[in-house]
Amino acid sequence: MAREGGIIVPLRFVICSLAPLCFFWGASTSAEPLPHINDCYLCQKCHTGKPSGRRLLGQGSFRGGDDASASRKVASATDTSAAETSSADLQMRHYASASLSAHAGGSGRSLRTQTEQMYVPDDFKFQIMPLKNEIEMKSSKPNCTECYGCDTQIDPLQGVVTAAHGQELRAEVGASPEWLFLADLPDTPTTGKRAVVKVWCMPIDKVHGTFSWRCGNTGEGAKAVQFLLAQQKVMEECGLMDVTIKVWPGRVNAVLPGHGLHVWWDGLWMERAEGLSLNQISYKRTRNFVTGSLKTVMGERLNRTLIVRAALYDLLTSQCDRHSQNVFITESGQIKLIDNLQALQFSWVNCAMDSIFLPGSQKNMVIKWGGNVAFKIRHAQVRRSINPMVVLDYRCYVEGGRIGKNYDPKMQQCLTKLRDMTPKQIQLEYGFPYVSSAAILQQRASDMISKGFEWALRYGKPRSFPPKSYRPQEPCCGLNVTPKGVLHCAHPWPNRVELPYGDPQSGGEWHRPYPDPGTHIGGTFLDFPQEGDY
Repeated sequence: MAREGGIIVPLRFVICSLAPLCFFWGASTSAEPLPHINDCYLCQKCHTGKPSGRRLLGQGSFRGGDDASASRKVASATDTSAAETSSADLQMRHYASASLSAHAGGSGRSLRTQTEQMYVPDDFKFQIMPLKNEIEMKSSKPNCTECYGCDTQIDPLQGVVTAAHGQELRAEVGASPEWLFLADLPDTPTTGKRAVVKVWCMPIDKVHGTFSWRCGNTGEGAKAVQFLLAQQKVMEECGLMDVTIKVWPGRVNAVLPGHGLHVWWDGLWMERAEGLSLNQISYKRTRNFVTGSLKTVMGERLNRTLIVRAALYDLLTSQCDRHSQNVFITESGQIKLIDNLQALQFSWVNCAMDSIFLPGSQKNMVIKWGGNVAFKIRHAQVRRSINPMVVLDYRCYVEGGRIGKNYDPKMQQCLTKLRDMTPKQIQLEYGFPYVSSAAILQQRASDMISKGFEWALRYGKPRSFPPKSYRPQEPCCGLNVTPKGVLHCAHPWPNRVELPYGDPQSGGEWHRPYPDPGTHIGGTFLDFPQEGDY
């Protein structure tokens, strides 16, 4: 293992189990001239740029030897039929027709039902996978032991261990088929900082190691990149980029360690969030960790300003996937939001908003009561030791426990601008794939600037289905911990369980074989603000 700052990286991520891709790699000496990566099919080691002290072959001058036939043999065994995707699909030019399901998750309940035509700005280009002729040409190249011409070095994220908060933990990478890598940036040698890059259409399955060029999600991946860039452009104008990571599209041009596969198409590059996810630290309940690092970082070191800004970010963009794995926290209490795709009903059309930072949303209530209680598992009880994330409540850190209309000047200007634009104007200026996302943004901004944050959180459209709309409980604004590591709120805190009627998973009626523990109609409230206020 080798250590890079706070990151421990395996020297070889995986032993190559694909024998046809590996058997022809032989030893090399420093005296041998290096071919360019573009003249190799596979390359075991690719130098970034042009290494000094080595003789370099010009592009197109390397022909290889007997290994070339082995390369062609491998190519003939791969399935390239899916690589016949048209250039329009890969480059995403002009308009493409896209249908959005009217019934999400089979529940028959959806907050958006229309079918839309997709818009793509003329200047948006993203090659999500190689073209078929590129693959065929690449497959005819010989294999190389060593080469030059790569732009970066990458390491699969699932093989990376992060050291923070006195812990050494592996990265959480999820179950999606896309690959995530840590990648060098031009200034990595001086700063030590690396980026995360997401790559679609990798021909090697990251779980089973099978090899095929088949790729069926090219359109969805490119749309996701376009949406994230549009959302980021809005957040830059609203001054909320300090609480989230920056993303940008770009060519990868690197080889996969342990395999030698050349990745020469585009990926989504992302600023790497420092620290560990809230999930990694909040559910670690060893006594020494809870009484030491956890209590400190969620207490005196916690950046309260960023908690408020996270709530602003998630309400304005109608975030639906802000759970504890998508928030990172450093040892100094700084937080960063990641994975902002499930927003503005771009993908999850049956979700209005759901975030651990938004009181009354389902994910927020899960951290207060526990998932079993929030999802109405029979006989579920609130745990004795509370979840430390309960202190991530913006109401603790604003005057009077309310934001109202008290936005900073940049946010005020941004919300006003969005309110005064039409959805179509928003779509064209920022580049959203669908005008419906722009319409949700326009409506949310209008509600926030005209009626205030709390009214928009409760009554702004789109609204969550009643079984997923909870009455927010009083906030817990500090933690105490017993010598045995049991967490309690630092002040009297009733933490009452009040569940709305209905199925908390589908958002529909209750059909389970035991009584519904709900006590009221979701989306109704007893305190200020009421829907008729303002």
